[in-house]
Amino acid sequence: MKGNLISRLHAKIELVRNKFQLVDQSTNGTFVTTREGEEAFVRRDSMQLKGEGLIGFGRVPENNSSLTVRYVCEE
Repeated sequence: MKGNLISRLHAKIELVRNKFQLVDQSTNGTFVTTREGEEAFVRRDSMQLKGEGLIGFGRVPENNSSLTVRYVCEE
């Protein structure tokens, strides 16, 4: 797909000390939007995932897009 900003190994989610970490390994970054509307951009770094929200690889996540990953972290 032309204009595709998703890397072959773009990001991964790891369980670290009973908490989920999003680890971005890409050039174009990963966008996270929480259910509360908070937005984060992660590029070649990691962040803890809490609650629920949306993940977009190389683009801002859109609610009903097949390119968006929805996550839920239960406590």
